[in-house]
Amino acid sequence: MEKEINQQELLAKNLAFYRKASGLTQLELAEKFNYSDKSVSKWERGEGFPDVFVLKSLADFYGISVDDFYLEEKKKIASQNHSLTKQVYIKLLSVGIGWLVTLMAFFGLTFLPQEATFKSWLNFVYGTLITGIILLVWDFIYHHRLLRVFDTSIVIWTGLLSLYLTILVVLGPQHNYPLLFLVGIPLEVLEILWFLFRRNKKKAGTK
Repeated sequence: MEKEINQQELLAKNLAFYRKASGLTQLELAEKFNYSDKSVSKWERGEGFPDVFVLKSLADFYGISVDDFYLEEKKKIASQNHSLTKQVYIKLLSVGIGWLVTLMAFFGLTFLPQEATFKSWLNFVYGTLITGIILLVWDFIYHHRLLRVFDTSIVIWTGLLSLYLTILVVLGPQHNYPLLFLVGIPLEVLEILWFLFRRNKKKAGTK
């Protein structure tokens, strides 16, 4: 029982240590993981603890293992600025690979017969959609809530544009459906409302 209590105290201290070492306040860390700063404060006081999935996310974020939270020896972690720089590089690399594939597909399709239904320039529209999806995936991984709203908007509107142009090109000008873009309005409103709901929920001190 004493060992269990010591482990809990060590976990609480290490949660506080690694947060401070990363240069984050309790509120900043809470925002990244969609928790309230009150929850983070309780974790660091030993009055409650994150579940194993949150611990794993925290460990990945700090660049350590879950076991390190239960060790007295502290590991050196990258500074927050270094971490942000690394995230930017990873995002840029992912987007670059996405556009490389897009360009390869574009040049490959230029060899199709001229009368082919599919137009190679559509690849650039799809490439923009893929870019939005790639950025959105990294936003979820790195817990960038505000950027997630922006990149979700990119996915919504480029997705609708891709669908609209594909229908127009494949089926012909008689199938022109500009009202399709009206679908994006409620989707955009729902995304903004969800963002505001999560923010207000954290301010109220609940999960």
